[in-house]
Amino acid sequence: MRMLILAAVLSGLIHNSFSQSVTDSLESEIRLRTFVESENIPLNREVVYHIELRWQGDLSRYRISEIVEPAVTNLVTRGSGSSNKVRTSADGELISIKEITFYFRPLEMGMAYIDGVIIRYNDTLKDKEESLISSRIGVKIIEPLPEASGDGGLSVIIPGLIFVLILSAAIIFYLRYRRNQKEALAKARTEFQETIEEKYSRLLKETIHLNTDNIKDSLGDLTHLLNGYFSECYHIPAQSMSDEDLLVALKEKGLSQETLEKTKEFYKKANLVKFAAESVSDADYHRLYDNVELVLTHQKSNNAEENS
Repeated sequence: MRMLILAAVLSGLIHNSFSQSVTDSLESEIRLRTFVESENIPLNREVVYHIELRWQGDLSRYRISEIVEPAVTNLVTRGSGSSNKVRTSADGELISIKEITFYFRPLEMGMAYIDGVIIRYNDTLKDKEESLISSRIGVKIIEPLPEASGDGGLSVIIPGLIFVLILSAAIIFYLRYRRNQKEALAKARTEFQETIEEKYSRLLKETIHLNTDNIKDSLGDLTHLLNGYFSECYHIPAQSMSDEDLLVALKEKGLSQETLEKTKEFYKKANLVKFAAESVSDADYHRLYDNVELVLTHQKSNNAEENS
């Protein structure tokens, strides 16, 4: 009788535990998955560690505020990369995927470990900061694979010589093409002298792109470009001035109120990102990019009116 009662109690506990696990899984709206491409890695190869965040809806639903690089044992970090993907499920729903990849170089044979990675993010719909942590992963470092031998004979030498010849021809062709291009560009510039605003508008389009995987670095490049424009146009040390001093100096130079407002908005957000580690969304970055473009456009129009 006691055995039957004990079995019934254990059955109830197991049932309640299973039900709670299913409920938690259903309530979670963002999924974290970590894995390595192989659990057995030769000493002379790399451990490729993937972090995958997946959720239903648009990419802007969640803003990743911090990814803490995992601590490792018997490994050293070589580099990392990231990408964003949007797919459509069989039900027609958007599935957003953010992938981060770390590359680790083994130190010696034996076991290696990658500790749990910590992801901190903001739920834009709920305006709530949350975090995720993954489990620890073990990898076995095995004997190195044999490298290609150096005594391959003509079967190795001849293709190598052909490659060198093709590469040399390509380099010569490229250098001639660049020389001709520079000569044509120099000739064109002598015929048409571009204004400072046209120069920085061209640099904006050539060197800074709206679609980027590293918004913070691109925003830093955008700030450097705007500082360079003000320094060259008005002969002021914009790079070393505070925002308040710069705005006062620009106002004294005769900038319109509209241009000053857009400049003030840009530097305020850029400094929050640089010094306060504030996150910046794609929409914020596009707006700041547009602000710089509008400042250059307005200044070009104002200078044209003054010279006419």
